[in-house]
Amino acid sequence: MKQQDMYHNSFEKKYRNPFGAAPKGSHVALLLDIHQRHQIHQVLLHYIYDRTNEEVKAEMTFSQEVNQYNSYVVELEMPEEPQLIWYYFEIQTEEGSLFYGRIGVEESGEGRLYDHVPPSWQITVYDAEYDTPSWWKNAIMYQIFPDRFHVGGTVEPKLAPPTSLMHSHWENDPIYIRNESGDVVRWDFFGGNLQGITEKLDYIQSLGVTVLYVNPIFEAESNHRYDTGDYHKIDRLLGSKEDFEKLVSEAKKRNMEVMLDGVFSHTGSNSIYFNRKGQYDSLGAYQSKQSPYYDWYTFYDFPNEYEAWWGIGTLPTLNKENESYQRFLVHDEDSVIQHWQRRGINHWRLDVADELTDDLIRQIYTQLKQHNKDSVLLGEVWEDASNKTAYGMRRDYFLGGVLDSVMNYPLRRLMLDFVKGDIDSLFLQRRVLTLAEHYPKPYFYGLMNLLSSHDVARAWTMVQSFLPQDIGGPNVDRIIRKQIKGLSLWLYTFPGVPSLYYGDEAGVTGEDDPDNRKPYPWGREDEDLLEWYRRIGEWRTAHPVLRTGSLITHAPDKEVFGFERFIHNGTDEFGNKAENEHMLFLFNRHLKEERVVALPIRKGEWEHMTNGEIIRTRKGKLTLTLEPGESILLKHNSS
Repeated sequence: MKQQDMYHNSFEKKYRNPFGAAPKGSHVALLLDIHQRHQIHQVLLHYIYDRTNEEVKAEMTFSQEVNQYNSYVVELEMPEEPQLIWYYFEIQTEEGSLFYGRIGVEESGEGRLYDHVPPSWQITVYDAEYDTPSWWKNAIMYQIFPDRFHVGGTVEPKLAPPTSLMHSHWENDPIYIRNESGDVVRWDFFGGNLQGITEKLDYIQSLGVTVLYVNPIFEAESNHRYDTGDYHKIDRLLGSKEDFEKLVSEAKKRNMEVMLDGVFSHTGSNSIYFNRKGQYDSLGAYQSKQSPYYDWYTFYDFPNEYEAWWGIGTLPTLNKENESYQRFLVHDEDSVIQHWQRRGINHWRLDVADELTDDLIRQIYTQLKQHNKDSVLLGEVWEDASNKTAYGMRRDYFLGGVLDSVMNYPLRRLMLDFVKGDIDSLFLQRRVLTLAEHYPKPYFYGLMNLLSSHDVARAWTMVQSFLPQDIGGPNVDRIIRKQIKGLSLWLYTFPGVPSLYYGDEAGVTGEDDPDNRKPYPWGREDEDLLEWYRRIGEWRTAHPVLRTGSLITHAPDKEVFGFERFIHNGTDEFGNKAENEHMLFLFNRHLKEERVVALPIRKGEWEHMTNGEIIRTRKGKLTLTLEPGESILLKHNSS
């Protein structure tokens, strides 16, 4: 039997209906085509319940004959318990059994023949009673590393930790001062603070931003503040609680929500809870087994050997299953979550969410939603969050009641790999559709889409590193700029929440930490890029189709990727009333060659959003010539 004698494609409704994730208790129809030249005894669907690893066989029945292929179908009822379902096909012939499964463990869509049990397709079964807030699916995010954004008022070096280095020049590059063992012995600070953010809210608003994600602001020893000293106190160098409350209230006046970074998997060793240095007026876990915080941590040989995040001694790991810690974090009247809820914080990004238990995340989620149903809980997850396994456990992030969103690092990796030339548009299209298939729709449209963050090299630097050696001279900046504009336009017109890392819009460069945490270049911005980000922010704000419209992807050439966004019949993907609109994004990643593409697409006139040019379909196709590195957004002019 040949590969072309059999066919199933999970992306096409003919073969899997409906597409994508399925609500619990719903039905999914699966179809397999087999060429008539073969004598088939039986066609079986194998499906496996992820919770129990129970495998079930279902006989598929003949449905119809089309173009010398026989179609076999089966309808599955999804379980009432949210989980993953895995499936593949078995074809029994006179010669024995053959199997049909997907091409690889990370790539859905079309399958292939195997002579053994193959990789399985995934169906994500979720609880549809849980939804992501509507405002979040329509948001634009701005991420700020507070020490490096803006100084409001006068910097007071005496407020910094005693071992710190305070830069006297804002234009300096960040550095690490380490000892012979590689440990950071002095943290460098620039003095950015909460007042500084408040003073720049009008600027941030000009970018179309509706949510501020601020890296940790609680008292800590380091400049990144992921080594929390006291969850109930604002770091003195950043300002006071009054400064914080003013930031929240002023942001609210500009229709902006504030999201804080919650570091709940570990504390600092120099903290009120651990108190290794004895600098706090508390009985810390390091000091005594009688400490109220002792059971929050795991000691192997008290007091100097203990579980620490990635073995870093300054970051002792918290016991997330400890009831005392859970009460402190979530349930006490003045718990961390409730304390900041009373000060206007409804949204959190969970640092290293994989290292928190799903149970603890559910508790945080429940408390947030009880206080404000429009709260958003976002997790730091670097992989496909729908099938993520951590510490031997399958995670329930998007099955309902755990998270609202995650950082979409898989999409970032695909976008950059495409620009680099490591993958072509067909591979990219399959991987993007795999993500759309795996994630329930409310979550796919609420993913935090990003090009840069405090944990990865900045977009400009990444694109620059991809340039071939024969490209140089005065054209380099122009070429990088084209690629950056293509990637950012892609990000702002794709389903999900586009996230802009402070300074990317101003042309800030940077390798990995600490270089990716440079101060914002006030007065030295790249004005062309800045104007570009304002423009695409305006487009996304003005056109609901770019936020909650339907999606169709295109790979018309191995160098060109694109997609349509559309709203027809007056309703968007979530059944909300919306104006009919149809837009098309295309991006030619090739730096030296133009590409001519012809797309079978809606008839009529298409307007170039940048220059107003009108392009008409001819003979049922829209034909376009894309210059090297060119990206475009077209809007259909409805009659």
